[in-house]
Amino acid sequence: MRVFFAVLVFAFFSVLSASEVVGSVEALKGRVKVKSENSIKKVRLKVGAKVRTADIVTTSKKASLKIKLIDGSFVVLSGGSTLVFDSLYDAKQDGGKIYYKITSRDAKNSLKIQTPFAIIGVKGTTFIIDATKESFSVSLKEGLIGVASIKEEFELYRKEVQKQFEDFMAQQKSAFEEYKSVQIPGFVEKTKEFDIHPKKTISFDGNKASERDWTQDDDKEFGYFEKLMDSMK
Repeated sequence: MRVFFAVLVFAFFSVLSASEVVGSVEALKGRVKVKSENSIKKVRLKVGAKVRTADIVTTSKKASLKIKLIDGSFVVLSGGSTLVFDSLYDAKQDGGKIYYKITSRDAKNSLKIQTPFAIIGVKGTTFIIDATKESFSVSLKEGLIGVASIKEEFELYRKEVQKQFEDFMAQQKSAFEEYKSVQIPGFVEKTKEFDIHPKKTISFDGNKASERDWTQDDDKEFGYFEKLMDSMK
C-alpha cells in the first residue's frame, strides 16, 4: 500500500512539473480567473502570478488582463475572453477579443493560435483576433499572418477582386452567376491556407473569408488596446 501511494505521489508531482511557465500577469482590471491543469476549480488571478501551460485564463465581461510572455511578447485580453497556452508556441483562443503584440520569431519558433474558425500562424506582428459570438475576424496592423483552415477549404474573397466585381456589376448590370461565368482569375480563391497582409482585416463566416481595407474603426480599436496596455503597468 505504501509503495502504491508513493507511486501516486510521484506521478502527481511529475504532472505538475510538466507544466511550463509561458508568462506572467503584468496587470489586470476586474475579475480574472484561471483554472490550472490539476485544479478542479477556478481561482482569482493576481498581478505577478505565473501563467503556465494548460492554464485556462478567462476574463469577466468588464475585465481586462495583460500578460507578458517570457520572450517579451504581450497579450491583452478584453472582457469575456478565454485563452490557454499549450506551450510558448501554441495557444487556443476560445472566445472574446484579444490583442497580440508578438516579438519577431523564426519559422521554427512561430506561434500558432487555434480559434473557432481557423489556425493563425504568427512569426512576429501586432494583430487582434475577434472570436466573440457576434463576429469572427482577424485585423493585422503590421507584420504577416498565416491562416490555415480547421476543416474545409476557404472561399477567399480578396478586396481588390471584389472591387472588380462591383465595377463589372455596375457596367453590365448582370447577375452574380453570369459574372462568375466570365472566369476572371482569382475572383474566389479556394484554399486551405492564405496570408493576411498589413492594414487588412479578414472576416469569417463559415468557410467564407472576406478581406476588407483598414478603416478608422480599426485605428480606434488598436488605439484602445494600445492605451490599455500602456495604462496597465
